[in-house]
Amino acid sequence: MRRQQPDATAWSEAPDPVLALAQGELAFYERVRDSARLWYRVSELGALATSSATVVAAGLHAPAWLTAIIAGGALFFTGFRQVFAHGPRYVLAAQSRETLRRAVNRYRLLPEADRDETARRELLAAVEQVGDEELRQWVEQRSRATVGGADPTGGPALP
Repeated sequence: MRRQQPDATAWSEAPDPVLALAQGELAFYERVRDSARLWYRVSELGALATSSATVVAAGLHAPAWLTAIIAGGALFFTGFRQVFAHGPRYVLAAQSRETLRRAVNRYRLLPEADRDETARRELLAAVEQVGDEELRQWVEQRSRATVGGADPTGGPALP
């Protein structure tokens, strides 16, 4: 997933910088998850609709040019789905977001007086763990795609 460069002063100057950092990461994963979910649905429905329409057009003896255009659309959606891999990206972003959401909730449920250095370290560790896990999964998928020639999820590894 491509990550926008965070504004270093935005979270570091907040009253609770670790919480602000975690909330910024949470917002990032929510945006990525929502975008990937939308594109996943578009590509899957497009592939389904054009594949089905190709069969129907051929069955109805539609002109060859029309059947070819519809089949080209099906091929486009299949390639789009494989190149951008919105399905795996959606799953990864949803997992990351959920992990961070729970960590932020645990932290925010603590009374202000109990949000000490230990609690902040735990929240920061959760933020870093999510980033590490995302990187690990990306590297693992890239390695599988490079070694095996294809990603077992049906698309290429996440960029």
